[in-house]
Amino acid sequence: MRALIFLKPGHLMWQEQPELTLQGPRDAIVRPIAATTCDLDRLIIRGEAPFRGPFAIGHECVAEVVSVGDAVAKVKRGDIVIVNWHISCAHCDRCHDGRPNACRTHQKGAMYGLPGLGDWGGTFSESLHVVEADFALTKVPAHVSPELVASGADNLPFAFEFTVPHLRQTPGADVLVMGGCGSIALYAVMFARAAGAGRVVYRDEDPHRLDVAARLGAEVIEGPPPRQAGSFPIVVDASAHAASLLCALRSVEPEGIVSSVGGHFADVSMPLFDMYRTGVRFYTGRGRGGPNVAETLDWVARGLVDPSPVTSEIAPFEDAPTVLAEPSLKPILTRPALYGGGKLD
Repeated sequence: MRALIFLKPGHLMWQEQPELTLQGPRDAIVRPIAATTCDLDRLIIRGEAPFRGPFAIGHECVAEVVSVGDAVAKVKRGDIVIVNWHISCAHCDRCHDGRPNACRTHQKGAMYGLPGLGDWGGTFSESLHVVEADFALTKVPAHVSPELVASGADNLPFAFEFTVPHLRQTPGADVLVMGGCGSIALYAVMFARAAGAGRVVYRDEDPHRLDVAARLGAEVIEGPPPRQAGSFPIVVDASAHAASLLCALRSVEPEGIVSSVGGHFADVSMPLFDMYRTGVRFYTGRGRGGPNVAETLDWVARGLVDPSPVTSEIAPFEDAPTVLAEPSLKPILTRPALYGGGKLD
């Protein structure tokens, strides 16, 4: 089989790899049919993240199940599924209490698409090995197209996690989203609007992302981040820029929540005294992933949200090295399913 290998910024190539086989009775082999870039992938490809090739890249995909072990009960060959990007054992206390992103069994941070974290392969490859398939795979609703939820493993549920639970606790609250990195900020706008936020304010310097945010229902403000951008109960930092993170921390209401995605690869001096006086709940991390996938898919299936405005292009899988060499906002690589979406010949 072939894997898409990131070599260095702007350079990717297909490379032959050994065929994957089942390693245990609870495992599965899947074939990605709609894969896309996480915001982190775009930073890596552009040389703005501290990860060096060569390695198989990608951790967001919809896949078709090719084979399953004898103990797999929830999926079968031909099913169309989201593949959790965290590698999790399904059995430890953290996996049981909704923290599969911090599984005790596997190496800290184990995931698809990054070197040195178990080398599990990447989702732009022709096949993936999935451990604990019943835990790691979530079926895509039959009427939802794979390309619509290609980001259903990470960026979509990440944006859901940063907005919807907080809006359930504070209905109608205003939300500030600091853009600058890519799709997560835009998906956060989408979910915040759908979840009944009051104002959703999106700040960025990129005209295209600002246009998308406006189409998703945000009040957009163009320009560099000020020291403070108002006072919001819920703030999402998806910027990858220190100045935007600091603005986010200074723009939250007393005892409000600031959630920050990855992309800050250097230390940032936090305004801790300002945060102390205000009372700030601050979260940064890789998101829980799996526990939010099913509900995220349900929101898409019921038409509560539509991720398509964020998609920048759809191209054949074969074109991945060219399309991803200079990745647009949210490119999606697709290929037909082999088995008809769960209907076996």
